[in-house]
Amino acid sequence: MILPRYKIFSSNALDMAVAEREILQQAEQNALLPLRVVFFTPVGEPEEYLQQRERIEALNREIFGERCPLLALVVQPPLQCSLMAEVSYLDKGCELEYHDNYIIADGKQLYTGGFCSTLNKSIEEQSDDVFLQLGSVLSREGFAIDDIVRQWNYIEYITHCSTEGQHYQQFNDSRSRFYERVEWRNGYPAATGIGTCGGGVVVVVDAVRRSAESSRAMDNPLQLSAHTYSQQVLIEGRDPQRKTTPKFERARWVGDDGEGMIYISGTAAIRGEASLRTDVVQQGVTTMENIDCLTSAENQARHGVPTPEECEYEMLRVYVKHEAGWQQVEAWLRENYPCPDVAFVVADICREELLIEIEGIAKKK
Repeated sequence: MILPRYKIFSSNALDMAVAEREILQQAEQNALLPLRVVFFTPVGEPEEYLQQRERIEALNREIFGERCPLLALVVQPPLQCSLMAEVSYLDKGCELEYHDNYIIADGKQLYTGGFCSTLNKSIEEQSDDVFLQLGSVLSREGFAIDDIVRQWNYIEYITHCSTEGQHYQQFNDSRSRFYERVEWRNGYPAATGIGTCGGGVVVVVDAVRRSAESSRAMDNPLQLSAHTYSQQVLIEGRDPQRKTTPKFERARWVGDDGEGMIYISGTAAIRGEASLRTDVVQQGVTTMENIDCLTSAENQARHGVPTPEECEYEMLRVYVKHEAGWQQVEAWLRENYPCPDVAFVVADICREELLIEIEGIAKKK
């Protein structure tokens, strides 16, 4: 199986057009084959956001030609620079099929760019549109819905409550309707549901054909599975009688007998299903304790991962709700987890009391 590699690139240019070009040029110079570029931008006003998206798409075609990496534009201001991007790569010997907003690698793995909708629709309507697009791609290429192994869900003002209900609950209800089409015998995907300050709903997906043959869903003994949350921690949507749970696993191992990696879902300072109401640094410490337990060799063995071994983190993405205190989190994280690529962005977390969320990629040492 082909496993992606991850790098974080950034620019301090104040002119966004200059910053966008710098990042894509950095991505091009890598010895590997760029697969997907996820930009994190401070630009949230709708008209400027759409202009930036169009500009990046044109620049992508200019630099890469017909073999363009996939793109997603996420309105989460980076904390270390003016513009940041997470770039995933594959080895240059891979056989890739390029399509509109998705790539198929070696006929078995499907990667998408950011699926999105019209910004003037409600969050639930946008979510329905996005899942319609995703379902069409999966069906066209012969992938099942339960072949999805990793999903990133970016939701504008995730905790905001409109007349239709809380944005996150609207998204969860839409996702549940889409997921109900299959039985998910091998567990749900790893996933992140995170807030943005613009851009509507954006969904990015990785899928593996016949995923049950090469992936394992992983729970965390310190946390309840999100899809088993009680009604007490869910916010009412349009239909108070049908508050559906977030459909994802705490992590997912993907690989074969030779090599594998763990997709770590968005993880916060939650034990059982209750949030720990501490400061941002202590929430960060608790979050990494959760992730260490989740990715441990013992937990891998518990979930049937072949040849379980201790892992190291290849990439971590850190979402903080407020800028205040993030430097202390960064200092603690870098001292205790010397991961080569760490991205810090400002983002609303799915519960009001949570101040930090962390996701990433773990691979065996």
